[in-house]
Amino acid sequence: MKFFQPVLLLLFIIFFSGYPMSIAAQAVLKIDSISSEAPLNQEKRLPGTLFTWQAEQFPDPAKIIADDDVAIFSFSERPPLPFTGLAIGWDVDGEAPHAHHFQLEIRSRMQGEEWPERVFTNGYLNPEDSPSGLYWAMLYVTPDGNAHEEFEVRISSPAGTAISFLRITAADARSEAAPYKKKEFNLEPDEPEMPEIISREGWWGNLPPGEMEPGYTPQQINITHAAVHHTVTSNSPPDPAQVVRQIWDWHVNDNGWLDTGYNFLIDHTGNIYQGRYNPWLETTDVRGAHAGQVNSSSVGIALLGQFEPGANPQVGNPASVALDALIKLISWRFTQKNIDPQAESPIPVNPSGTRILPTILGHRDVSATACPGVNLYTLLPDIRNSTEGGTGEFEDPDDEDVIAGPFRLFQNYPNPFSGETTIPFELEQARDIRVELYSVNGDHIRTLYSGWFDRGDHDVSVSLAGLASGVYFYELVTRDFRQMKQMVFFR
Repeated sequence: MKFFQPVLLLLFIIFFSGYPMSIAAQAVLKIDSISSEAPLNQEKRLPGTLFTWQAEQFPDPAKIIADDDVAIFSFSERPPLPFTGLAIGWDVDGEAPHAHHFQLEIRSRMQGEEWPERVFTNGYLNPEDSPSGLYWAMLYVTPDGNAHEEFEVRISSPAGTAISFLRITAADARSEAAPYKKKEFNLEPDEPEMPEIISREGWWGNLPPGEMEPGYTPQQINITHAAVHHTVTSNSPPDPAQVVRQIWDWHVNDNGWLDTGYNFLIDHTGNIYQGRYNPWLETTDVRGAHAGQVNSSSVGIALLGQFEPGANPQVGNPASVALDALIKLISWRFTQKNIDPQAESPIPVNPSGTRILPTILGHRDVSATACPGVNLYTLLPDIRNSTEGGTGEFEDPDDEDVIAGPFRLFQNYPNPFSGETTIPFELEQARDIRVELYSVNGDHIRTLYSGWFDRGDHDVSVSLAGLASGVYFYELVTRDFRQMKQMVFFR
């Protein structure tokens, strides 16, 4: 791994179903075939395969760590059943670092095909964020939407951290095409117009309906905010409903959230999907599992796609029809609840406190995350403006970065890095700027750079010497605008 320095490469590759063993120390592998007819532990889930490894099943080299090194674990598998997505969770021994300190590389293919480029991602959920008690990476969905037969996963753990348990679910979210069912809702004549919403039955297709029946009673909430997310999946999937099913399975059967974390999802063609089960959908919302304590007072809406420059999979921009659907959805609910989309109001962000935040906020406003991606986040002011009337006209952007401000901040390079890295940016006019550094927990660490720059393109070189390896956020700040991106540092 050329970009991890120094690196202790702890490599073991486990093969089965005809694969030769690549090392002498064989890891014990537990394989459970899961199907709707014979679900594992009576779980209701998509067909697929569950892999689990305990620490004592790892080959001996995998137990060796060094304080100044990064341990890289590599797994190659051919499940007995095809899959359209991978859910990857793990646990560690000793002190637990933040999820963002773990780096993952994932790829998959049909048997006999060439391996594609790897998808790079970070750990996403901490153990305390999931009832499973595990770390979780972002959901991996096959880039072409097809069922694949082989996968490779590499996990790079922080210095001094030993992975003690690994779980990978390879699930198949395919379903025979079924007409979307636009559920008929019984609204009073004076109720605001409700946008068309694809019901849960509509996007579930022909899979057994009993598998998505919730075994819990949802909690009604009085919302004060709408929280906007992205799903970090393909920006224009050939079958968006398949991605919605994949997210449902990951949230329910891997994370243990009982149901889809988001209340609604929106695809690139403007279709709105009902996410979490809600028998009162016409008039009120239920508590989801999308943004921690903020769930108690917000409706969570996720756009299918990846909108963070410099991240994987391929970055894109939210489609104008998807933004229109988002505006109509928020307008409908905010009109019902008499919420001003231009206002700021208090919302609980942790068990002990609240913050004053815009009523239409991004996930990154309340958590140490890039979600919903800068290409969507920078559009939130326009979304707030358009939400008042319930309509909006967005032109599809041509540039890679959608910027609503006096400068463009670009991804640092190299990234990941050791030693120094370069942060490029472009100013529309001469300005005083600062480059601030934050931890993954949102704590300000120090000012990396400050000074006066003329209009045009600029680069600043910065060093994180003296800091621990891990994920950090750098923010370019002027008097009236700021923008943040993520960087990965290794000593």
